[in-house]
Amino acid sequence: MPYSPDTGDLLPPIVTICGSTRFWQHMAEAALQETAAGRMVLAPGVDMRQQNPLLDDPATAEKLKARLDALHLAKIGTADEVLVVTDDQLYLGESTCREVLFAEALDVPVRYWVAGRGRIGESTLGPTRAEAQWQTTFGQLSTVAPTGADRTDLLALAAADLAVAEHGFTATLADLQHAARNRLGVGADLPADRAQAALATRTEGTPTTAFLLREK
Repeated sequence: MPYSPDTGDLLPPIVTICGSTRFWQHMAEAALQETAAGRMVLAPGVDMRQQNPLLDDPATAEKLKARLDALHLAKIGTADEVLVVTDDQLYLGESTCREVLFAEALDVPVRYWVAGRGRIGESTLGPTRAEAQWQTTFGQLSTVAPTGADRTDLLALAAADLAVAEHGFTATLADLQHAARNRLGVGADLPADRAQAALATRTEGTPTTAFLLREK
């Protein structure tokens, strides 16, 4: 499969890979393809079927397995999507079934990767949880703007951060305005002069305090 990124680099979606460790190599292949598609991948980090000094003592191994199981549930809770790796017989072990049920309980979409075939169907990933959380946080920040910085200035700075995150320090005013319109849901609300001044705090080293305190 050729390299074909299908998501942006800004706040990319998180995909947690699940499946039996008997499919360890297939999970590695799924992780490679998902990463190449522009997604952040969380996957099992320890193959309990392979010899490891951590597993020599049965009691220690049992405690480690319990910790790894809990850790993987936490990875599922963080995910925007769960990708279950299986074979052409659609084998799902007890642990994997539990993980699928956990994901469904959290309303995390579950998709499948079949060995030899790859991802079944297209990803239906929408706005990421990280982006939604960021929007909520920004909304909370903007509600207190009357007691601090002007809300327009906060929007301009946030849009500048997003533009630089996506385009680097060569980000332009057009990039900022695009981020404001498509990421923050604003556009005309940002005066061009204030937007340009906000961008300068990120690309030219202009002090943010000077930008915020400058008379408008």
